[in-house]
Amino acid sequence: MSLVQQRMWELEDFTEIRRWYALHLLLCVTFFISGVIINFIQFVLYVTLRPFNKSLYCQLNYYLMYSLMSQVLFLAEWWSGSDVRVFASEECFNKWGKEHALIIMNHTYEVDWLMGWIIADRSKTLGSAKVFVKKMMQYVPTIGWAWRCSDIIFLNRNWQEDKRIMQNQIKEFFDYPYPVWMLLFAEGTRFTPEKHEASMEFARKRGLPELKRHLIPRTRGFIQCAQSLKGKFPVIYDVTVGFNTKEGEEPTLQNMLRGHKVMSEIYVRRLPLDEVPDDDEGASKYLHDLYRTKDQLLDSYLNTGSFTKENDQPDHKGRAMPRRLFSLLNMIGWAAFVLSRILSFYYNLITSGSILSISFAIGIVIFAYICLYKMIGLTKIAKGSQYGNTGAKKKE
Repeated sequence: MSLVQQRMWELEDFTEIRRWYALHLLLCVTFFISGVIINFIQFVLYVTLRPFNKSLYCQLNYYLMYSLMSQVLFLAEWWSGSDVRVFASEECFNKWGKEHALIIMNHTYEVDWLMGWIIADRSKTLGSAKVFVKKMMQYVPTIGWAWRCSDIIFLNRNWQEDKRIMQNQIKEFFDYPYPVWMLLFAEGTRFTPEKHEASMEFARKRGLPELKRHLIPRTRGFIQCAQSLKGKFPVIYDVTVGFNTKEGEEPTLQNMLRGHKVMSEIYVRRLPLDEVPDDDEGASKYLHDLYRTKDQLLDSYLNTGSFTKENDQPDHKGRAMPRRLFSLLNMIGWAAFVLSRILSFYYNLITSGSILSISFAIGIVIFAYICLYKMIGLTKIAKGSQYGNTGAKKKE
């Protein structure tokens, strides 16, 4: 293929177009403006409807949250063409999206949470997904404000206060009119070599089993969740996320934003929640044992490309879950609305004939581009992390 033909092919499949910073800027602006509009609607409903009809409020808020979160999903599924292959039992597949569940996921990569969102969307639970986040996040416009109106659990990293918050907030999920998936990153933070070394030192001092691919899980949050959820949430989904860099690029937001495909492979175990012991010591041991198994799964995957080749866990066939159109249609709708408003705004500024107005319009564009470049720079992470399933990079 000649260079000219290659360049034409890149344009035909939008590979080159997806790298245009002007489109990246439009995506960011669309997310922010639509997010603020959704936040306003949520606030009005939270004040006027929720005190009188919580069930109806939750149903409406489900779609508002989906409209916001699916814009991030669009970046993964449609903009970059990223996908997920799932390894799980037939029972697990049959019950996804039909029952409340506590999700225990490794936090090894920059975008592992986004792969979880893809699974939640294809299981029709994205709008009802819950997570534990730092309290400061509730003050962040768009996603933080949306979470504030959606019973997300905000923590202060003060255990006595956080324990009370968890006890009270988890009860809000029990009478939801649809299944809730509650995500817990039991490691507490994302894996890095430095954090891993400190975590293993902690394990040696406490006589805990050392892990190769994970940090030692923090047990108090899990114990509180398990004790509060028993009798209401029937299962735990133990989710182990890896990335196949033979079929896709390194799993970073920057690669996705530039239109590069990321391929995730996920191993899921469905575990009855009532098997978690009631006492603190027993529940703590249960979580450590769970992470020991999770570590064996991820270690096998990174060594061989198979989650189960080096351990005795069931070897399930990988499945691709069908992609849904809603995130694409939602993004097209919001982008068309925002773009029409922006063009109208700039048209009025420019036709006004005022030098000040024209300078203001140009200044907005320059400022937005500077912010975008800063944002892209912040998403870069150090090379040499745990990418890929066998350590082999995709050939150039």
